[in-house]
Amino acid sequence: MMPADHTLYNKFMSIEYFEDIKLHHKYRSRGYLLTEKEIIDFATEWDPQPMHIDTNSARNSELGSVLAAGTHLMAICAKLINEKRPKPAFRPSPGWDKVRFVTSARPGDVLVLEIEAIWKRRSKSRPDTGIVIFSHRLLNQHDEPVLTRKGISLVTKRPIT
Repeated sequence: MMPADHTLYNKFMSIEYFEDIKLHHKYRSRGYLLTEKEIIDFATEWDPQPMHIDTNSARNSELGSVLAAGTHLMAICAKLINEKRPKPAFRPSPGWDKVRFVTSARPGDVLVLEIEAIWKRRSKSRPDTGIVIFSHRLLNQHDEPVLTRKGISLVTKRPIT
């Protein structure tokens, strides 16, 4: 959540307010290298299934390698969204819709997040806020979607000075 004093916040980071968000403009993040160690470490803590943590079993199966857990891919999306500059003036999110894990993510994949605002309107109940629906596509190095989802976001409107 943004501090009450927007000028202090803006001093350290460029902000994208609701009014600044352009529909159908695509933003692509930096590439994110997914490693076997990271897949195993994440899954050991959060989703300890053999397909995510057992390299020998995965290599000797039709999988061929360990696969990143879906929750891991969601966390990578969150990381890449939060690196975006200018940074959207997000408020707490109502959620995500239509989450799909399209293709497996494997060690050595380089993932890129494509973000596109596909709908927006002013909030009827919060005069300082707008609602934006973003399309998120996490792509591998072959430009194949690994994960797709719609993010419903509340975004602060530009402060009146």
